[in-house]
Amino acid sequence: SAVGKKLAGCDSLIITFNAPNSDSVINEVSTTDTKAISKLARFVDGKPAEQFKCGYDGNMIFFKGGRQVLPVVFKYSEEDCRHFLFDLDNKVMSCQMSNEEVDFLNSLATGNNTY
Repeated sequence: SAVGKKLAGCDSLIITFNAPNSDSVINEVSTTDTKAISKLARFVDGKPAEQFKCGYDGNMIFFKGGRQVLPVVFKYSEEDCRHFLFDLDNKVMSCQMSNEEVDFLNSLATGNNTY
């Protein structure tokens, strides 16, 4: 897929979690663990979703060689509005978030850095 190709070879990732309904950062997780980066890359390469207008809980930025490859915003705290949103080759794309992905982001947000 286009997303998979774009994220292939990414070597670091920063995830920022915001306080509810604000831009205030409450937690930030960064990793160079290739398994974790691959897992999160698969998350944003999911089934297409509608582009919700319900705010965001945070963002992920994928890097390769110190250069930003793909910034992704996400919402996981509202059941009817869970998704990832990003711009791929000047086209805004949104994809669905599964329960497993919600649980994973929740655990990272609360400080559990186990992948």
